[in-house]
Amino acid sequence: MECKLFKVVYLKFTISRFSLFFLLFCGVNLYAQYNKSGYTDIAKQRLLIHITSDYLHTISQGQIDKDSAVRASCRLYNLSILIPNNESYSNGATSPAIKLLEQDKVNQAKNLLANLKGENRSLLLLELSNYFIFKTGAQKADLDKAEKYLNEVLLQKNGTKWKIGAMMLKAHLLNQRGNSAESQKLFGEIETICKQSHNNLDLARALLEAGKTLPYGDPKRLVYFEKALSIFKTLNEKEKEIETLSQINIEYFIARRFDDSQKLTDKILQLQKEIKYYHNQYAFDVLSLLSYRKGDLVKALYYSNKSIESMRTKEDSIFKALFFVRRGGLYQYSSKNQEALLWYTKALENKTRETKLYWYKAFLSKAWILNKLNRYNEALFLLTKTEKEFPPNTDFEKMHFALLLGETYENLKKTDLAEKNYSVFQNIAKNYPLEHLHDEFPSAFFQISSFYRNIGKTTKARQLLNNGVSHTFEIGVSEKSQYYYNLFKIDSTEKKYDDAVKNLLLSQKYKDSAFTEEQQKKFAELLIKYETDEKDKNIKLLHTQNQLQLAQSRETEREKSILLVGALLLLVIVFLLLNRYIIKQKSNRKLEASQRELDQKNTFLESLNNEQQKLLKEKEWLVKEVHHRVKNNLQMVTSLLNSQSAYLKDSDAKMAVKDSLRRMQAMSMIHQKLYHDDTISTIAMPQYIDELVHYLHESFDHENQITFKKNIEPINLHVSQAIPLGLIITESVVNAIKYAFLEKQHGIIEISLTYKEIDSIVLKISDNGIGLPDLSNKNDTNSLGLNLIKGLAKQLKGSFSIENNNGVHIIITFMYLNN
Repeated sequence: MECKLFKVVYLKFTISRFSLFFLLFCGVNLYAQYNKSGYTDIAKQRLLIHITSDYLHTISQGQIDKDSAVRASCRLYNLSILIPNNESYSNGATSPAIKLLEQDKVNQAKNLLANLKGENRSLLLLELSNYFIFKTGAQKADLDKAEKYLNEVLLQKNGTKWKIGAMMLKAHLLNQRGNSAESQKLFGEIETICKQSHNNLDLARALLEAGKTLPYGDPKRLVYFEKALSIFKTLNEKEKEIETLSQINIEYFIARRFDDSQKLTDKILQLQKEIKYYHNQYAFDVLSLLSYRKGDLVKALYYSNKSIESMRTKEDSIFKALFFVRRGGLYQYSSKNQEALLWYTKALENKTRETKLYWYKAFLSKAWILNKLNRYNEALFLLTKTEKEFPPNTDFEKMHFALLLGETYENLKKTDLAEKNYSVFQNIAKNYPLEHLHDEFPSAFFQISSFYRNIGKTTKARQLLNNGVSHTFEIGVSEKSQYYYNLFKIDSTEKKYDDAVKNLLLSQKYKDSAFTEEQQKKFAELLIKYETDEKDKNIKLLHTQNQLQLAQSRETEREKSILLVGALLLLVIVFLLLNRYIIKQKSNRKLEASQRELDQKNTFLESLNNEQQKLLKEKEWLVKEVHHRVKNNLQMVTSLLNSQSAYLKDSDAKMAVKDSLRRMQAMSMIHQKLYHDDTISTIAMPQYIDELVHYLHESFDHENQITFKKNIEPINLHVSQAIPLGLIITESVVNAIKYAFLEKQHGIIEISLTYKEIDSIVLKISDNGIGLPDLSNKNDTNSLGLNLIKGLAKQLKGSFSIENNNGVHIIITFMYLNN
């Protein structure tokens, strides 16, 4: 038994120790994986999500909706999917329910509502609404659930604390349902409530969110954003100021207010520096694009370098393909096609289906540059291979894939296939949202226009050229040069030489302004500087690597020494453990042998105990049988005496026989009780005395003149004491009935049996009769009864006393036998 116990304890200890290490390991890893943003401040976390998702939404040109962009940004930096839209009612603190929602365990989170009340319930209702409203691809059923939760909060009598947050979510819900007018109306109500309560922070938030729900290009957006910006500045809410400026910047970009956009982006970078917000890559990428559009390639390259340098973490590098494409485009524009190809190839490293949104433009750009390098078959192989592995899904991917495939077939002189794919591009482009049209659209139409010009369809070519210009309010310098060059070619084909010359001059003008000799020199210098810096970095890296290798070699030697010492220690430990195991096995064997011996002894003792129990039961049965036989014999003797007394003539003889009969009856009653009761050696005196007195009362007091009073304590006496005591009571009571009271005199007989001390008992029998007469004749019946009582008192080893005081009082005191 002890052996088994030791094994169990040892196993539990081992499991507990392993569990502790496992939990510590999991805890460390969980902490390491949580919150990859680098910010502990909830305001900066929210800002990171908004800026990242805005960049992702706009750069994808409509391939990903805003809600999906927000959730993708949250997942990227391991931030809560709820914090972008809950700042009006939450400080960002987490809870078990919020953690469940972040893991998309919605049903488990809903189940917690049953046990929540008050503020905790209201908060969970709002977060559930938040989850369903901004869920990717939210359906009507999701919005219905959100509305149900919001209505419960809005109907609360004391829900003022949550009202603004619930109303903002309701406004977003209405906008998601397509009820823009109702949504704007509700935002107006929120503004009124905030103004009345002087709640300027929520007022600014409501203005910002109201603007966000409007479509890009809506004039009201800028009005809302400007008002919100003014309040955020007053409240010194820097993070919200940056978020609002970013929204204004999107509007400037859509309206082609590129100079204003550049100034605003510089302001955003300045504010980000003030609050130590270091995710500047998106702002630098915008500045690089704006500089490129103006034809300032030097600045464009500078800002491109800055955007790449700003990527600090693994999470930031998810978007590296987008920044590498920007860099490749600058090389491509400066006619450095081989360098551009390297950057596009670099952007395609480690591409996966999950990151397709980020690298797909790099794939399109690589196919385009291969065509420019006259490597048409390589371009076609790249296009068909990528189409097989990563089929185009979105409209953007489908139309640009068709455009590149058409260009490749055009270069391979497969005119029919080229025209077919160009038509696919045109059909999709007709319905593509204007706010997502960037500079590649004019270039695409210019390219298709060139195709139709080359096959002699100049009218179609001119129409497509004009379509390219109409897709944007303002095209860049490079696109203008391309546009006039295509006009020059069409005019030349149609023999409109005057117009052709004018357009050629304009094309050359914009080309020269875009890339002057001075700019080429600066651009080359900047490239040299960048390449030199890269070489210096590489040299430093090599030096560092050499030092690292030296340190690693020393570390290796030290590790070998440590490993050797560790191995020796391990051997010692193994030896000690083995020795311990052998000793333990010996101890276990001894314990098992002892256990077997104990089991055998226990089995023997159990069988012996069973045998004793059997014998004891047989003994009890025999003793009961003896009592039964004694009782029967006494009854038989009693019957014989009764029969004999019928023939006696002498009254004294009859009296003597009757005295003997009642004495035997007293003894018979004891044996009868012993036979029927569970105990075989003790008599419960209260019941026995009660039955005995009842028998004597019925036998001698036919006219019921005597009253019996009993005070019997719960005493159990051994049969050796019970029989004499019963005879004493019988003699005393019978004498009192016979001699204590005159004819027809009513009397009282009192019987008490009580403890005097712990081991001493007193029997007292009293009457209120005439008392004792002078006993001149010692041999009369009464004298014989007293002598019998005295003898029985001696048998009890007790004392006997009798008093004559207003009646007779007999007192017997004797020792109580415990066993």
